[in-house]
Amino acid sequence: MSEEQENPQENKPIDLSKNQNPEPVPFQPLDQGPATPPPFQQPPPFQQPPPFGQFGGGGFGQQNLPNATAALVLGILAIPACCFYGIFGLIFGVIAWILGAGDMKKYQLNPGLYTESSYKNAKAGKICGMIATILSALLIVMVILVIVGAISNPQMFDNFIKGMK
Repeated sequence: MSEEQENPQENKPIDLSKNQNPEPVPFQPLDQGPATPPPFQQPPPFQQPPPFGQFGGGGFGQQNLPNATAALVLGILAIPACCFYGIFGLIFGVIAWILGAGDMKKYQLNPGLYTESSYKNAKAGKICGMIATILSALLIVMVILVIVGAISNPQMFDNFIKGMK
């Protein structure tokens, strides 16, 4: 056995006179671990798993847009909500339109960060919100015109109602 193998913990001075040229170690940033972990070894305790929902299906490290699902749900709900005198359709539609447009802008600024499916959800929510907003606005204008017409000319409104019976 050599002297180094017998006392591995003993401190020994380094002989700088020897001409040893070790291979240079490639540069690795401090915030990342080794490029490939050694086989059958658990990662160090400082590496935490990614947060829930970070892997949205598009690729490694991509996440869903924050309001894409909300924009889609509100946009879908806004279309049948137009039937309630246009008020709820207008509210849901405008919110879906704003949320969808904001998420589409976020995606266009950095498309590699977000999944394409969440972008499509935001776009669909924005489009549904636009349709519901327009339908609701038309219905509200129609209801207002009917009310104004009934107030300004009650005799004609009574004749119209009697004609419908």
